[in-house]
Amino acid sequence: MTLSVRALARPSWHDLPAPVRAAVERKLGARVIRSLRQPPEFDGGMATRLALEDGRWVFAKGLPAGSPRCGNYHAEAEVGVRLPGAAPVPTLLTTVDGAWLVLVFTDVEGTRPRLGPGSPELSAVLTALGALARTLTPCPVSRAPDALDDLGPLLRGWDELRADPPDDLDEWSVRNLDSLVAMETSWHPWATGNTLLHGDLHPGNLVLTGPGRVQVVNWRYPARGAAWLDLVSLVPHMLAAGHEPADVDRLLKRRPVLAEVPAWAVTAFGVALAGHAERSSRLPEPPATTGVRAHQARLAAVTRRWVASRTHWP
Repeated sequence: MTLSVRALARPSWHDLPAPVRAAVERKLGARVIRSLRQPPEFDGGMATRLALEDGRWVFAKGLPAGSPRCGNYHAEAEVGVRLPGAAPVPTLLTTVDGAWLVLVFTDVEGTRPRLGPGSPELSAVLTALGALARTLTPCPVSRAPDALDDLGPLLRGWDELRADPPDDLDEWSVRNLDSLVAMETSWHPWATGNTLLHGDLHPGNLVLTGPGRVQVVNWRYPARGAAWLDLVSLVPHMLAAGHEPADVDRLLKRRPVLAEVPAWAVTAFGVALAGHAERSSRLPEPPATTGVRAHQARLAAVTRRWVASRTHWP
């Protein structure tokens, strides 16, 4: 049977080789009787909810063995077996590594939390991040890369933009470009820590499972560092959801992980996040996606506004 182009881009459970499906069922100790295809994380990947013969539901995702993204799933599998039960994360049940790399988790049914002003779901998100900081310190993954090694080279967007300034760069950024470049690395001394960080926090990786309950999913980019980095990385998404900069600052002041972090280091990390979003928004659209670069441009704009409010630069 020849699969359509769409099926190849979004294979279902039944498109996996029979030996891979059999291995998953054998490790779970039950036969799959129903599958509900979910949006995959990567082009060519599989994501599905599976109903088992014994009444359980599980969530499975996988990639063919030759995929360049398999490294992300290997990293997630290594994290999954070491996450403590008290952490607000799904439980990794099993993995199959053969013609396909398949990860199977407890099924997490819920919705994406709303981060806008007045949303009680934002409080649940912040509570979940606090729980992560507590339960994942000390870092349970000995081989997790250092956060600064991961993020330092990545978050140099303003430096790259200064090397070849685009004609349509906004006036505030043009006027303050040298200051932005100087500041976008000054958070580095405060990045060191012994907490396992998620490294890719955004609303799509948060699941509201009930009133006041949020789970954090998709641990593909784990790193060891200071817990406040994960929290502040969510700020652009809070701003994009409608929060004013002053509202975000009030929320941050109440978070324990920021108690000993100087305000200028938080601002510097915001500068770095804004620069990364600004630079990334000007790249070609990633394969099999729409709207990613426009969303990054929106994140860059709101984060610049937050930085401007904290620096008072002209």
